[in-house]
Amino acid sequence: MGTQQVLLIVLVAIMVAIAISLAVLYFKSQQQETEINEVINEMNHIAATAQGWYRKPIAYSGGDRSFTGFTFKCIGEPDSDDVAKYEVVSAGGELLQLKATGRENFTVAVDVYPDSIGSYNVLRW
Repeated sequence: MGTQQVLLIVLVAIMVAIAISLAVLYFKSQQQETEINEVINEMNHIAATAQGWYRKPIAYSGGDRSFTGFTFKCIGEPDSDDVAKYEVVSAGGELLQLKATGRENFTVAVDVYPDSIGSYNVLRW
């Protein structure tokens, strides 16, 4: 084989290696984004259910217009799933703070109010 042919084979091998590594990086990025969206959807569900709990009287196992004492057990939700672990950061009065830590190196936090859900804060590392 000539020198040019060997050089061409080496260059093609390098280009293929670079293409494969870029594809892996893209896939991981997409996977993380998908999991973040899944966590946000689950937190929307938890927040809406928590708002319902907030409005219920104590006689019906609710919060009686307060988030004080809120736990996932109050609404029958697990505190983790295949994608993230959820936690109540703070629960009191008219503010509930939720946080989720994902298995793909990210956290999502949100403030829940009696009549609205705040914006989601996503931190990737």
